[in-house]
Amino acid sequence: MEFIAFFKQLFILVFGVFAALVLAFYMIWPKLEGYMLKINNMNQHKARTKDQRQLVFAAYERLILLIHRLSPQQVMLRHHDMQKSIAQFRQAVIADIEQEYQHNFTQQLYVSDAAWATVRELKDSTIALLRNASKGLGEHAGLDDYIAIVLRHVSALDTNPYDAAQILLKRELNSYS
Repeated sequence: MEFIAFFKQLFILVFGVFAALVLAFYMIWPKLEGYMLKINNMNQHKARTKDQRQLVFAAYERLILLIHRLSPQQVMLRHHDMQKSIAQFRQAVIADIEQEYQHNFTQQLYVSDAAWATVRELKDSTIALLRNASKGLGEHAGLDDYIAIVLRHVSALDTNPYDAAQILLKRELNSYS
């Protein structure tokens, strides 16, 4: 009989401990689950922030490259062909500038409005320079004369706008990081 009473008491004790553990689990689980969700959200936020940061760095990098490629020296060097007339050359260079700009158009999502405005204004002023440079040329002027006028105009500026734009983008990028 004592054996049965012992197992009865043991069963009551084990059942009580099990019931207490289940009750404790149901009381602690919502807090534990909330804590785990919070940690998960923080990790996702860190991952999104890291991805966003990489996109911003890539956008500034691409715009700095775009500014370099928009400079008259670079764009005219890529299209220099003595077989072309001034009008054909100018059209090819302007088309290349527009294509480069359109290729990088979505980068404005990741840079400041001021940075994008600078790039857009630089593109527009470069195209205007290329269009207006041939107005002072004589009828017998060659392609090298046209190129010389464009390069002379850029070198005569107090501040090189292409260098200034790159410096602006670098400063913005450094202030972002």
